[in-house]
Amino acid sequence: MTSSLADFTVQELFAAENLPEIVRLPFHVSSWGIDKNFLKNSYFLWKFFKKTQKSVTIHAVKAIPEAANLLWLKFLWKDKLRIITYAHGEEFLVAKTSKELRWLTRKALQISDLVIANSYSTQKLATEFCDEEKIHVVHLGVDFEDYQIPKNERQEWRKNWGFSEETVILLTVARMEPRKNQAAVIRAIAELRKEGLPLAYVIAGAGEEEKGLKELVQKHNLEPWVKFLGKISEEEKIKSFCAADIYVMPSIQVGPMIEGFGIVFMEAAAAGLPSIAGNVGGQPEAVRHGETGFVIDGKNIEELKEAIRRLAQDETLRQKMSEAARLWAREHDWSLVSKKIWELVSYV
Repeated sequence: MTSSLADFTVQELFAAENLPEIVRLPFHVSSWGIDKNFLKNSYFLWKFFKKTQKSVTIHAVKAIPEAANLLWLKFLWKDKLRIITYAHGEEFLVAKTSKELRWLTRKALQISDLVIANSYSTQKLATEFCDEEKIHVVHLGVDFEDYQIPKNERQEWRKNWGFSEETVILLTVARMEPRKNQAAVIRAIAELRKEGLPLAYVIAGAGEEEKGLKELVQKHNLEPWVKFLGKISEEEKIKSFCAADIYVMPSIQVGPMIEGFGIVFMEAAAAGLPSIAGNVGGQPEAVRHGETGFVIDGKNIEELKEAIRRLAQDETLRQKMSEAARLWAREHDWSLVSKKIWELVSYV
């Protein structure tokens, strides 16, 4: 009699007696190319394998530098070493910026026994470096139950921010960098508030754009309506999602930097927030356009304004998308996503 992973509960699947020995290997990374740390990591891995003298599966977080560090070890150990490489998206665009990185990325994926991509967009980028048959897509997950908090905590958190229940609060949780596009949201809110929409904007995170974003807020006299939280804890992040009304992050591509999937959209969905996402990278896979939110051109201020306007003015639409978002997030609970990954790894 055979059993599939679906026959087991998560607790049974990951029970101590079913798990192999797990070792976390520390890496020193100063660049994605070949440098002294690349050689140091390779030597460290060689010593590890020499000591273990048994078959090992390594999960490489990225093609470069992690999987690339295994090139010569794969040649030496062959079938005794299985390599599972995780693909995120932007690393393949970065790889195209130099012959060295392109070569390393191609070799890293060629020696990988399995490549797990976070989106079909990422899979398409990865096919330029290895056979498509090797690449499998597993969308990222979320701990759904963590985002189900009591209504009174939502009200308390909004009060701490200084906003009433009548205010429609937009939220962005991300690094302050050009591709996250917080500046476009600030400009859109400035124009929409002139139309009489009761909007506020909460920004969590830090980064090189912080000074410029704060200056933009001052320029548009939005200080009472835009709140910067800075870096926040995991608990604060969850409460922020649950206190807001709309999640907005219309990411754009800046150079080789792109949103491979956008796990933050899944976190927003778990909290019941409709999202406004950009139309590049894997974002359209994280947000179902017209169902769990809107996917727009992040460079088009009118599209962004219209998406915000529709959600801000129509509470019924927000509620409908909120319910759809929760269902979407529940389908991506980590308990289900981890089973998919386990299934793939088990049959390599």
